[in-house]
Amino acid sequence: MHCPKCGDKMIPKNNSVYCERGQMMLSKTLYARFQGRFIEHIVEEPLLQRVNKPRGLWFCPACGQRLKFINGYLVCPDNHGSLNDCLFDLNSMHAHDRVAGS
Repeated sequence: MHCPKCGDKMIPKNNSVYCERGQMMLSKTLYARFQGRFIEHIVEEPLLQRVNKPRGLWFCPACGQRLKFINGYLVCPDNHGSLNDCLFDLNSMHAHDRVAGS
């Protein structure tokens, strides 16, 4: 799994994953959601569209590519999924050290 904030490969740790670059541990709730959506490809209800493009750079947890904002969705260019419903949790509960150039 890749870090949604920098795209680096995350390391398994304590029944979750950890981004060394950002010193960020993913919560067990988000880890389970990402595992189901991006790794196991479990079908989910459609996500709500966003009115505005989210600030900052975001990356696909499945492949690490930079996400694109298309028609109200923050999506992977390889169709791995969207982070629309995860942004609040990522911004409010998952501190990530600043990455140079962002």
